[in-house]
Amino acid sequence: MTIGEQIINYASMHNAHFLRCNLMRYLVANSVSEASAHVMLNRLVKQEVLQKTGYGTYALSDKGKLPFIYKPSEEEREIARKIRTQFPFAGFCVWKPSALVPYMHHIPALHLTFVDIERVAMESAFLTLQSNNPSMHLLLNPTAKECEWYITTEEITIVRPLVNEAPITEVEGTNVPTLEKMLVDAAGDKEMAFAQGSELYTIYENAFNSHTVNKSRLLRYASRRNRKEQILKILKNIEL
Repeated sequence: MTIGEQIINYASMHNAHFLRCNLMRYLVANSVSEASAHVMLNRLVKQEVLQKTGYGTYALSDKGKLPFIYKPSEEEREIARKIRTQFPFAGFCVWKPSALVPYMHHIPALHLTFVDIERVAMESAFLTLQSNNPSMHLLLNPTAKECEWYITTEEITIVRPLVNEAPITEVEGTNVPTLEKMLVDAAGDKEMAFAQGSELYTIYENAFNSHTVNKSRLLRYASRRNRKEQILKILKNIEL
């Protein structure tokens, strides 16, 4: 790993601002000379990969932030293959809300998998997964009370309705959500109570500090979920 990559990696790990002196200690401990570290730090600032945020403090600029890429597991890819085979024309995505854990302060024990699919195919998809894997613990669009009862630390797959025009993408042949969809879903979905309250602000702040987030896409989807005002309040609170 080059010195520049080490600095960017350090900045990514320290989602918001970081101190120059702490960065130097980190690099010296990893066998980088302080002189070389200073040269590279200044170069990254000139290249606008990093930005100075105060005396001796820095942060990743938008140019330096890494795009969010959801990496589906083999289990998720297998579920997606079954859904696509049975429902080739239905919009859907498969994902685990544990993808938000790196942005959280409190780390919940999560073993959830979401299959978000067009409402017209939702029940049929549920029955397909049930027949293909009878041992799979499945819930079909549970109520808030059912979420309280059944969402525990055990493995569980929830089949839910996919909101029309929800922002999804394809990775490794699997339909997965964009970061914008995950953030809006976290703001109010009954299955994601673990991410709400003060934790939600932490998730948003860390996600925005770590990655490029398409605010237009975020707010457009938030409007479809009737959450635009809530999301705008969060963005204002974290000073975005």
